[in-house]
Amino acid sequence: MFYLIAGVVANVLIFLAFRTFPIYKIDNLQAIVVNYFVCVITGLIFIDKLESLRSIDLTATWSWMAVFIGFLLVLGFYVATITAQQMGVSITSVASKMSMVFPILFSLLILKVDSKEFSILNYFGMTLAVLSIYLGSLRSGTKEVINLSKASMFLLPFGVFVAGGLIDISINYSNHILINENNQEVFPIVLFGGAAVIGSFLLIFQKKKLERRSLIGGLYLGIFNFLSLYFVLKALTAFQNNGAVFYPIYNVGIILLSSILAIIIFHERLSKINVLGLALSVLALFLLSYQEIIAYF
Repeated sequence: MFYLIAGVVANVLIFLAFRTFPIYKIDNLQAIVVNYFVCVITGLIFIDKLESLRSIDLTATWSWMAVFIGFLLVLGFYVATITAQQMGVSITSVASKMSMVFPILFSLLILKVDSKEFSILNYFGMTLAVLSIYLGSLRSGTKEVINLSKASMFLLPFGVFVAGGLIDISINYSNHILINENNQEVFPIVLFGGAAVIGSFLLIFQKKKLERRSLIGGLYLGIFNFLSLYFVLKALTAFQNNGAVFYPIYNVGIILLSSILAIIIFHERLSKINVLGLALSVLALFLLSYQEIIAYF
């Protein structure tokens, strides 16, 4: 449970970091690329033994998977950025958070992880979790100017949805099949290293001078980003790699904490629909883990 809570907190801190970028006029792409390099450095500091770096084998399947996830991270960020600019943050947020459906189905149907016997209340909780995330993500009063074809209006949020789902599935699969005691600590380093290299090529094409404020933004974003992935991998292991249980609780936890902090720090106002979504998320959390709660007490 500690790793789950830590993962939620780290992910919300990423959200708060992004919220500060417009305030300090930080270039998103530059900060994101710097963040990946910081993730690699943080990983090197965070591992117990530097000798474990010897286990890195760039020809191994797990290394290629780590680089692939790194590519998906960069791709997902780009698609999400374009979607947010063209169609608004609300649609982008909904598409991103709804991607939790992918790891849930993947865990149940493909990995067939049976860490516990699912009851009808658990399945109802999963349904409520998806619904609560949708309701909690809706925002009213936006005035985005949409100048896109009908195909693009569908493909952009769909791309965010698929990219987020592929990232979660790949992480879930890697932790269940490819990651072991020998490569557990270096897997995130290879992953973020791949993302850093890919992102660097994008910066070269951007042809913009790297700004000092982007370095600072990437610094604090990268620390939280590495810890987020590290704790997610640890939490998945604690949940016996059952993404069907972990991801609903994880995503709902992020929604709850980020909403509370947004109200306190940024003075955001929630609509009645948002409040209903938060209430449903609390109920979903209980239904998803009521067996564990009862056993604990």
